[in-house]
Amino acid sequence: MDSTVSTSEVQALRQLSRLMNQASGQESLQDLLDLVVEGAADIVGFQVAAISLVRSSGDLEIVAVGGHPDATTQLMGRRTPRESVEAEFAVAEHWGSLRFIPAALLPTTAPAGWVAPEWGEQVIGDPEAWDPEDTLLAPFYDPAGEMIGMISVDLPLSAKRPTQVQQGVLEVFANQAGIAINSFRQRQTLAEQVRLAGTVQNLARISQGILEPSRVVEAIVDPIRTGMECLGLWVRAFANEDAATTESLAAYSLHGLERTPRAMVDIARRMGEYCWSEQVAAVIREGVARPGGVLEESELQAVTDFLEPTGAGSLLLAPIGAGTECLGHMVLTRAVDAPAWSEAERVAALEIGRDVGRSIVNARLFELERRMTAELRRADRAKTVLFSTVSHELKNPLASIMGHLELLKEDPSGDPSWSLKVMERNTHRLQGLVDDLLTLAKVSDPDRPLVRERVDMVALVRNAVDMFLPRAAQENVTIAVQAPPQAPSAWGSPEELARLVDNLISNAVKYTTDGGAVTVRLRTVGDRVELVCSDQGIGISKADQRSLFTEFFRSTNPDALEVPGTGLGLSIVQRIVARHHGTVAVDSELGKGTSFTVLLPTG
Repeated sequence: MDSTVSTSEVQALRQLSRLMNQASGQESLQDLLDLVVEGAADIVGFQVAAISLVRSSGDLEIVAVGGHPDATTQLMGRRTPRESVEAEFAVAEHWGSLRFIPAALLPTTAPAGWVAPEWGEQVIGDPEAWDPEDTLLAPFYDPAGEMIGMISVDLPLSAKRPTQVQQGVLEVFANQAGIAINSFRQRQTLAEQVRLAGTVQNLARISQGILEPSRVVEAIVDPIRTGMECLGLWVRAFANEDAATTESLAAYSLHGLERTPRAMVDIARRMGEYCWSEQVAAVIREGVARPGGVLEESELQAVTDFLEPTGAGSLLLAPIGAGTECLGHMVLTRAVDAPAWSEAERVAALEIGRDVGRSIVNARLFELERRMTAELRRADRAKTVLFSTVSHELKNPLASIMGHLELLKEDPSGDPSWSLKVMERNTHRLQGLVDDLLTLAKVSDPDRPLVRERVDMVALVRNAVDMFLPRAAQENVTIAVQAPPQAPSAWGSPEELARLVDNLISNAVKYTTDGGAVTVRLRTVGDRVELVCSDQGIGISKADQRSLFTEFFRSTNPDALEVPGTGLGLSIVQRIVARHHGTVAVDSELGKGTSFTVLLPTG
């Protein structure tokens, strides 16, 4: 008898050794588990063997079933709550490291097992007979002593409880299985760390070498998707306050989806800001969001509904940021049957978000520097043009005044009236130019405060009309004012708004032909005052309209050039409107007149 036992044990151990050698060469965890569980059923002598692994929730899930083929269909994927397992362990008999729970002691919370249809009846009175409800468990542990799973066997081929030899083989088997699974996981972890470290370094290199925010966002999509092994990817960086556009920069990598709904963008933005403040990455899986509090219940349901048509089963959101500012976010998804996001992947995604955030800040600073350089160059060119234009505008009237002074010196006894009239006209021209330059300087100064008060626009218009009526009468031009009984008022500077009205009406009268009419209309439109100044003058070409508000611009129309002016009036109008956060538009056609429409806030 001893010889037989010894031979069986040796044979079993040899089979176990061969099996473990095979297991060490498996490239996937599932292949390893399938090999181990089939070996457990065969070597130990049971109809069914199953391996359960501890999940992050603490529950145990059956991930591999060996032996009878029908058992796989019924048992695969079954989850047992951790408390149910602990209840079984509490009443179990200790067979070394094994746990045996007789059917009579099995807790009512224990899940039902599987019984082969051909299983015979228990031999009554035989204490060694195996009851179909008997349970034999072989837990295995990690190096720290934490249980990571267990092998359960059922329905021995002998229909009896396992012998000491079988128990010993099963113990060794479970220990070796734990070692093999731990070894595989360590290899996986090492490979994952190498992969993620390479991904982080590669993305840092790519993003830091790009100096345009939009190109940073576009360039990182494919490397992230490949390195993080995800199904879909959305990367979004929000525009900063100094950006030329308020549109956010976004790039996508998911077939059939070109734009993200606005509601999803808003939810993701709130998640990103929360995650950046907490320095964590968020995960949504199986209807649960972690960390808790990152989403409200309604938002979680909205995200789940959005992901369902894409085939995604889980989501990882990592914020993009720098310093205290969240600049955007990355949203990565995986298919329903894909592995859960590991802690290492969450950490790597957060690190990528930091690197990308620094790159976006650098790109924005470079872009700002480039814009400021361009602005300085434009300002320098404008200064040169200003000096040249002012010199030219001053030179002609001064030359005329100097010429007539010379005439008066040469002939002091002559009639000076003609020369005095010319000098007076040119003096007024110089005075107007100086006044316009001073006004332009004041309304262009960003540091000059705008002192606002309630301004009666009807009164401003009527004062301006009274001022220009004599000139209009000389040119045979009529001026009409159309305003509602309830006088509309604007919220702004009375002095600047008066100058705006004066310039518009002055231009309208100057450029209206003999017998024409100028009409000024006022009305309230929502929270704005609308001022429309229309004339029946010579009109402005489409080409000239593009430069109409530029300093010192004079029309290319010969008829317009005959009318004296500094070319500063409309640029002053545009600056005043901008200071008051209003708008100005022009509608004109050559030979048919011009209409300027100004909208100003009422409060």
